[in-house]
Amino acid sequence: MLDSFKITAQKLKRILKVHISLPDEYNECDKSYPLVIAFDGELLFNFLNEDTKKINISDTLEKLDNKCILIGLQAPKIEAWRISELNPYYNGDDKTVDTILSYIFFDYIVVELLPMLKESYRFNDDIYLLGFNEGGIACLNMVYRYDIFKGAGLFNPSFNQCSTKLIADLNKYFNPNKKIYIYHGENIAGSDNTIYYVGAEIKKKAPDMVKIDMDNEASNSYNDFENHLINYFNFILKEGSPE
Repeated sequence: MLDSFKITAQKLKRILKVHISLPDEYNECDKSYPLVIAFDGELLFNFLNEDTKKINISDTLEKLDNKCILIGLQAPKIEAWRISELNPYYNGDDKTVDTILSYIFFDYIVVELLPMLKESYRFNDDIYLLGFNEGGIACLNMVYRYDIFKGAGLFNPSFNQCSTKLIADLNKYFNPNKKIYIYHGENIAGSDNTIYYVGAEIKKKAPDMVKIDMDNEASNSYNDFENHLINYFNFILKEGSPE
């Protein structure tokens, strides 16, 4: 089951397109489900006559033993605006990126969007995040800055575009009780070792709550993301601490 709708998000100064994927049995019971919020929802869902989907998320969700509600939030089409909302640590060459927008976006999700959705959908207190590239940076920031989130999945997070403030914030807000899943293939964007360093730092701080999924035979294409999404969902939705 899939719901899609638009929200006039005045604080974001844009129309937010939202997709909500519900378990098949959702209307046959009254149970509540874990919730996963995915950034770059256009990669997972098509909105009306748009054809932007790159990942067949429905196949992954059907394979899960532990079901969840998945929310996809579409990003702005303008790349600099998208980065502005998703990467508060951006340190690249595009001078039109305004990272203050990310904190406005993150607060909007927690303060306005989630309470609004809670009125219509049965999700419980197990709330997780999922992000690709810059979306992975958004996940890492939010999972530690907001108590409401219990874990996050980072797929090829764009650490190479980040300032050193990322590490400072990681140390400041770190919570060893959050589940963190990191996927990357062999071909790391930017060809640097930042992703290994950050992943190792998180793993060192909470070894039992972190899963680093390396695939040296893969790249960081959407096809490779799709192949590893099942690992992310099984990791975060498993009850109790990971093995």
